[in-house]
Amino acid sequence: MGAVSCSTTKYVGDKEYLLSKVSVKVDDKNISSSELNQNIKQKPNIKILGVWKFHLGLYNLSGKNKKKGINKWLRRIGEEPVIYEDYQTQRAKVQLEIYLRKKGYYNAVIEDTVIFRRKKAKLKFNIIAGTPYKYRNVYDEESDLPRNFLSPYQKSKEISDTSLLRYYLVADSVNRDIKPGQNVDSDNLGKERDRISKLIKNQGYYNFSKEYIHFMMDSMGKDHQMDVFVGIKKPQSLNVERKYRIRSIVVNTDYNPKSELMNDSSYISKLDTLTYDNCQFIYNKKLNIKPDVILNSLGFQPGSLYNLSNVEASYTKLQALSQYKFVNIRFEVDAEAENQPEGSLNCIIQLTAHKKQAYTIEVEGTNTSGNIGFAGKLHYQHRNLLQGAEILDISLSNATETVKSSSKGNFFSREYGGEVSLSTPKFMLPFFNANRFKRKYNPKTRLSMAYDYQKRPDYTRTQADISFGYNWKSSRYLSHSLSLMELSFVDVKNLSDDFLKNINNLYIANSFTEHVISTTRYTLTYNNQNLNKPSNYNYLRLSFETAGNALKTVDQLMGSKKNEDYNDAGELEGTYYDLLGIRYAQYVKMDVDYRYNWHLNKVNTIVGRLFLGLGYAYGNLEVLPFEKSYFSGGANGIRAWQVRSLGPGSFSNDQAAYPNNTADLKLEGNLEYRFKLIWALEGALFVDAGNIWAVSSKDGRAGAEFEMNRFYKEIAVGTGIGARVDLNFILFRLDLGLKLRDPSLPVDQRWIIGNRPFNFSQLTYNIGIGYPF
Repeated sequence: MGAVSCSTTKYVGDKEYLLSKVSVKVDDKNISSSELNQNIKQKPNIKILGVWKFHLGLYNLSGKNKKKGINKWLRRIGEEPVIYEDYQTQRAKVQLEIYLRKKGYYNAVIEDTVIFRRKKAKLKFNIIAGTPYKYRNVYDEESDLPRNFLSPYQKSKEISDTSLLRYYLVADSVNRDIKPGQNVDSDNLGKERDRISKLIKNQGYYNFSKEYIHFMMDSMGKDHQMDVFVGIKKPQSLNVERKYRIRSIVVNTDYNPKSELMNDSSYISKLDTLTYDNCQFIYNKKLNIKPDVILNSLGFQPGSLYNLSNVEASYTKLQALSQYKFVNIRFEVDAEAENQPEGSLNCIIQLTAHKKQAYTIEVEGTNTSGNIGFAGKLHYQHRNLLQGAEILDISLSNATETVKSSSKGNFFSREYGGEVSLSTPKFMLPFFNANRFKRKYNPKTRLSMAYDYQKRPDYTRTQADISFGYNWKSSRYLSHSLSLMELSFVDVKNLSDDFLKNINNLYIANSFTEHVISTTRYTLTYNNQNLNKPSNYNYLRLSFETAGNALKTVDQLMGSKKNEDYNDAGELEGTYYDLLGIRYAQYVKMDVDYRYNWHLNKVNTIVGRLFLGLGYAYGNLEVLPFEKSYFSGGANGIRAWQVRSLGPGSFSNDQAAYPNNTADLKLEGNLEYRFKLIWALEGALFVDAGNIWAVSSKDGRAGAEFEMNRFYKEIAVGTGIGARVDLNFILFRLDLGLKLRDPSLPVDQRWIIGNRPFNFSQLTYNIGIGYPF
């Protein structure tokens, strides 16, 4: 490809120029450069790493014969050279001017410069923004307007200040999107129109629309300021100023669009009706869902005033039932009430159900803590088990994974398991009445049971779980999960001699003994990703859990007898309570995981991640169970280290046959640049940094404990390159990591570069499924 980069103008004509660069410079920092660039449609060929026009190079590899197979293929996967066109420059100037006027810069000056050299053109836009116009006063009532602001004709077209529509507008003025002192911005005016329209529709005005809302502005003699009047046009129809109530609700639970459109008599003859709670249900042969489930998902009922927000919330709740592939809510005006003070609406809800049961057999790649493998899974789902939109999931799995060993070669880990879960749209909370919460957030209750058996050369582990909790969404981007009770029984046996050699005190050993975990966990997730349109987005997950406190309180209240804990020397090291003869863990734990995705263009993306986690064990088991502890390294962590081989702190454990380093605190940051190449092939460059540390002073590993005056000296740093194959349904990933800074080395030798020559044995490869974050 090096030769390709020297022939970027191969298919540029004699009197043509390759557009090599477009830049925009503006003298006002308040103007978004990215939004300015979006108004320039003529853009140079895409670059990788900011310099390499890889896709143009592929196109230029093709020969002159367009019909030849290889040439046709190269041109299809490559990118045609972008030729500079003057009319596109003039078009861009017009679009930039329109954008700047929309943002209040009415006197902006736009200058363009084109530099031609060696068959290439560089286009520069220089924008002198000038002083923006700002809102001075915003008026909601005609009576507050300065004299002669409106002409007599204009006044005649406005609704009066005494109108209820004007009253609702004035009463909610605190939530306006336009305020004095802001730049004049037509986008904000559009938001304000939408806000007012929804506000009025929420008061029952079914026939009102945003076309009745307009803005009148006056900047005469106001020195780059504007007074704004929020106007509402006088409707020509009385129905616009009439409130509407919902008279009836008809729910078709077996809606067939094709049969309805064709007026299929056979389909219609099979329909039956049921009246429940003043609502009518239409169904085919049998009503397969309880009417309460539908009605509880509606934000309105017969007799309710029309409210647009409640209708939108009803859409969301009906779709969240996961019962229907098609949901439609429409309203028809009841002609019989046209002469009444209030209008009437008949609501028709059309629902087309998913298939009730599904069976799937899956063969999939797995990636557990960076260990690659394959698994087979048998999955059964019933979407409406008890006719209350309950979703039953049953799965059986069998997996084999290759686990890396530092000295004895890779080995296989085998795992068998099964899980049964039941999710219901009801909010089952013992001893509490939470009707208001249920209506607002539509939570789901989930009960699950699982069993897992794992066999490794260093130990055998079995785990049985039962959990009960809730999921709900409080907004479009904000979701919540509360695991009210999660009980896990963990048994670890057959620890190998090599593994036991690395456990040098009872504190570490206790994390690998059989134990019970009784957990309550809350997780808050914010994710504003738009799956339909690639763009920048944030992801934030906060998680807090506590374990063992309730069990210990019960034991103390009941006066339960404590068990005694002795070390290898026969000395008493502590006492503890048990549950069914098994010691239970007691700890608190909190995680923060933040990610930001920069969508640069259709082939370039930068993703950053920051993770902070802390667990503190106390009381009944003063060490975190190993499955709740933190580890680093591997395909989803600091990729220059094998999974579980880094840390804690400056602790070194290179002699361990099976790396399994864990600790109580984890700090990690990652930055990855991703770029698309050809077909499904993608590339990546990354930098990872972080480590894990012990919090307890009882951890006897040298250099493992977290200390404020030295932890930053124990940050590990790795870099590397990666390749991905994205097949849409699965993404295969290979990352090659290289250590840059190793905290296990002496302080003056931790930076690898300059301290030892490079050789390929220093590379760590990680195979993964899906992106690392």
